[in-house]
Amino acid sequence: MKTIALAATCAVLVAAVPAQAQDNRTLEQFLSSCNIKATDCRLNLHDYIYAADTQGMICMPKDMSLNEAVDESLDWLRRNGQDPALANGNAEDGEWTAISTLFPCKNG
Repeated sequence: MKTIALAATCAVLVAAVPAQAQDNRTLEQFLSSCNIKATDCRLNLHDYIYAADTQGMICMPKDMSLNEAVDESLDWLRRNGQDPALANGNAEDGEWTAISTLFPCKNG
């Protein structure tokens, strides 16, 4: 259910920025685009993290800025995105894996 709400929220955010509306990209293609258009890449991830955090789907540390979260997420994706299961999968799925791994909400 949370994934559906996040997808809907991200779709609205991405629709507002047409240059980034490439939902069919693989994670490998997304990371490659980060080398070419770093600003667009960071904005895409920034919006994705913002949507997930404000929806309560992830829990960033209170003392962490969105820019720091983007840096950590990109580092994670670059370290782990070589795994064929991630690299060949959908970019948004890879982004979700990164941010949900890095910023899980504590239960209880």
